[in-house]
Amino acid sequence: MTMQGQEYAVFTEFSPDNKTMTPGFNTRVFTDVDSQRGNSIRCDFKTGAITLAPGSYHITGFSMSTYNSGGEPPEMTTVRSPAAAGYCRLRTYDPKATVDPSNMQSIPNENPSVLCVGSPCTPNMTPSLFEAYYTTEKEVQIILEHQMGHAPDKIYLRVYIEKSKWHAFARIAIRQL
Repeated sequence: MTMQGQEYAVFTEFSPDNKTMTPGFNTRVFTDVDSQRGNSIRCDFKTGAITLAPGSYHITGFSMSTYNSGGEPPEMTTVRSPAAAGYCRLRTYDPKATVDPSNMQSIPNENPSVLCVGSPCTPNMTPSLFEAYYTTEKEVQIILEHQMGHAPDKIYLRVYIEKSKWHAFARIAIRQL
């Protein structure tokens, strides 16, 4: 039986632990479902891969990182100037393909698998924003990636501080059209 009306899902990557950024592209691994209607959009919370059923979708969200030396006062983050520059990107994902995420040119942004590139950002908790429309005729997986260059010194994809996991470092909202 098919659900009446549009299906949607919103997934967030909170910070239940620290996660250091590595050189090149880092896959965002979502930790929570904010809202969901239907089963056309599913998230694997171990890999970060999101499965989409055949159809058309509107996809928006953000991805950010932060500096963290470990010596910040409570409820503070380190701000650097100048700051590293980076961005997120959304792409289709083939779990069987061999890709070196540290080689930023292994899948260039011009590759048809890249659905969109987010706005420029810095690890001063400035998010990279993205928006895309995507149509698929078969079930497909997508991932959200984030990069801050080849040497992300003391840059984190997420930081667990003050015994709170409620720091949203990435969010993706997907609506079936």
